[in-house]
Amino acid sequence: MSCGDRSTAEICDLGQVIAAASDTVLATTNNHNVQVLLKVPDGIKLPLIRPHMERVFINLIANALEAMPGGGQLHVACRRLNRYVLIELEDTGPGIPRSIRDRLFEPFVTAGKQDGLGLGLALSRQTIRNHGGDIWIEPAAGARFVIRFPLNGGKVLKFSAGSRRGSVCR
Repeated sequence: MSCGDRSTAEICDLGQVIAAASDTVLATTNNHNVQVLLKVPDGIKLPLIRPHMERVFINLIANALEAMPGGGQLHVACRRLNRYVLIELEDTGPGIPRSIRDRLFEPFVTAGKQDGLGLGLALSRQTIRNHGGDIWIEPAAGARFVIRFPLNGGKVLKFSAGSRRGSVCR
């Protein structure tokens, strides 16, 4: 089986997944006025369907860059807390409009993005939940998302009845 198999969980280094997503977004954006600052320690490994989780981080990072056309910073920090991993993404943009905060993760809710359908955050939340985690927003000057995954001792999660046990993501 190759790394990145779309239906199989693999033990992946979280920092590598986030860095790959950041590199993808930065390579395709015209907004070079935003700094993406990653603070992700080495060695945090989780069972992930890597392409699905990269897509989640691509969506969150791209949203942050779109919210700051005049420039700013996106801080992405990861840390262990008891039996969990917390990933915090906070930007220096205008923040999330109050009118949609309670419905932000519902399908077709958007803050008026020019080409947005309002599906990215709903799909991201479902992907994170499929991996045993959750995502929410917290009050901040800009937008602040927190993702939590359980640390389960390197056990590979099963995502469907037909999925095989995962491999190590290289």
